[in-house]
Amino acid sequence: MFSQLTRYASELDVQIDDAEMDIRMSYDTRGKLGLADVSPACRGVTYVLSVKSPASSEKVRRLVEMIEKGCHTVNSIRTPVPVSGRLVHNGQEFEVKV
Repeated sequence: MFSQLTRYASELDVQIDDAEMDIRMSYDTRGKLGLADVSPACRGVTYVLSVKSPASSEKVRRLVEMIEKGCHTVNSIRTPVPVSGRLVHNGQEFEVKV
């Protein structure tokens, strides 16, 4: 989101004096540890974006809405995409089965 912050702040002429983000993801670790038949995938993501700027709160809010719409990571989490993998070990390729 920070790359989008600088991009859209420039487009909207919003001065950013400081920005900090706290990102948290929640998991059911039983899935990762094989203790239960639950997905090891993340169950939710939350963030707090703290911005110091002389711009109005309304302008900064619009900026963050634009960031959300343009952020590859946020949108990939919201709309899951296929993932595929290959293993090449000592020059020989193997299928990765999940």
